Amino acid sequence: MVRPARPERIHSTYLFPAIVGVLVAQPVFASLSEAASEALAVALAAALIAGIWSLDRSRLWFRVALGLGLAVLALIAAQAVLPPRSVAEPAMAGIAALGVICVALGIRWLFASLQITVESLLAALSVYLLIGITFGLVHAWLFLHEPGWYKGISQGGRSAEIAELVYFSIGTLTTAAYGDIVPTNPLSRLLCNIEAVVGQMYVAVLVAMLVSGYAAGRSPRR
Repeated sequence: MVRPARPERIHSTYLFPAIVGVLVAQPVFASLSEAASEALAVALAAALIAGIWSLDRSRLWFRVALGLGLAVLALIAAQAVLPPRSVAEPAMAGIAALGVICVALGIRWLFASLQITVESLLAALSVYLLIGITFGLVHAWLFLHEPGWYKGISQGGRSAEIAELVYFSIGTLTTAAYGDIVPTNPLSRLLCNIEAVVGQMYVAVLVAMLVSGYAAGRSPRR
C-alpha cells in the first residue's frame, strides 16, 4: 500500500519547485504568447490545489479550491467566445483566492509543526514566494480594473503586464523594489504597504522561528 505524502513533502517536493518555476517561466512565457501564459496559469492553479489538498485534513477548503480551479479553467477556456478583459479579471481573482487559501493553510501548519526539518524550511520558503505571487495577482487585477493606479507598466499586452506586476510584487515583498513601477492610487499604495509589512513580519517571525528550531534540533544533547 502506498503511503500518502506528508504535507511538508508535498510543499518541498512539488509546490516549492512549482512556484520557483512559475517565477522563472512567467516572463519568458509572457514574451511568447497569451496561450503560453494561460497554460502557466492553469499549472499554477493545479499546484495550489495540490498544496491545499495536502494541508486540509477536513477537505472543506480542498472542495472550495477544487471549485475555484474548475471555475478558473472554464474562464480560461471561455476566452474563445468572450472578450479577454471580461475573462481575465475573474480568472486572476480565482487564482489569487487559491493562493490566499494555500498561504493561510501553510502558515497554520507551520505554526503547529512540532519538528523542524529541511522540508519544513522549504515549505516556509514556498509560502513566502506564494505570498509575493498572490499579491502580484491582486496588483494585476487592480491594474486591469484601473490602469491608472500604476505608473511604469509597459504596453506589452496582458501577459507582459501581469509578469511586470508579479516582478513589482516580489520587489515590494522583499523591500527591494527599484522604483521603475510606482503605485499612484491610495488603494494600490495601501496594498503595497500591507505587502511590505507582511513580508517583513513573515521573515522576522516565522522563518526566524523555523531556522532557530531547526538549529536547536540538530544541536547535540547533553
